[in-house]
Amino acid sequence: MTSTLTDLDQINAEIMTAGATNPFGKDIEPGTGVSGEIIAVIRRHRRNSKGLPLYWVDRKPMAVEAGDPVIDSQLVVEIDQAELVDAQDEGLRLITLDRDVQRALRAGLRKARVAGVAVGGRIEGLLYVGPVEGGGYGRIYDLGAYVPPTA
Repeated sequence: MTSTLTDLDQINAEIMTAGATNPFGKDIEPGTGVSGEIIAVIRRHRRNSKGLPLYWVDRKPMAVEAGDPVIDSQLVVEIDQAELVDAQDEGLRLITLDRDVQRALRAGLRKARVAGVAVGGRIEGLLYVGPVEGGGYGRIYDLGAYVPPTA
């Protein structure tokens, strides 16, 4: 399955994610959370630390142009002002929709009785609970609520 992103998709992804930080990085502490309005939903070709695009090779992301591109889906969330760290912070958070975040988001969407996220919707209390118990791979997240946009 090949997913082609247009130049406009790539430009919009770069514009919307400039200054946006990942609230759930490697050194995250349990109890860290984020709330705010979804201002963009983007997809982009993942790159490695050297800026090279990644492709799926033997079920692993590699920087060789073989196989399908590794595409990330992300939400750009404008957080509530009370959460801002400093004056340099634009208040944007970039939430990558990995399988663990998707699990929590799906549960919130079912509770809200909606078929999916939408620009203008609100994520209320997306919280990192901790690592998967028993030493397994992954993380546990919980979503307080998803509030769909008003018409």
